[in-house]
Amino acid sequence: MTRQARAARNEDLFRRLNERLHALAEHARGATATATEDPRERFVCECASAECSKVVELTGEEYTSVRAVGTRFIVFPEASHVRRDLEDVVERHDRYWVVEKHGEAGDVAEALVEFPGDPL
Repeated sequence: MTRQARAARNEDLFRRLNERLHALAEHARGATATATEDPRERFVCECASAECSKVVELTGEEYTSVRAVGTRFIVFPEASHVRRDLEDVVERHDRYWVVEKHGEAGDVAEALVEFPGDPL
């Protein structure tokens, strides 16, 4: 497995964890949330580093927007969480950045969305 494919798989693992966290937050809010309320949720950084333990906060709407594109991931807003050889920063916010995979890493990330495998 190439370095780009391995990085995309690591980030996909964090993406799947975050999808579960988001589903749990949505379930916990249930009927208690008002139509105008969109509180921040906590997610793990989806950078390529398997050792990263940074947490980022997004609203449900922000998170859903990032998830709409299979090659995009949320990362902690620091340059050390971006691999320029694998991805470009496409959005910068105070609380998080959005990176988009390119090349082989982008192809693998897109394939993992379309054909998810067992992340373990």
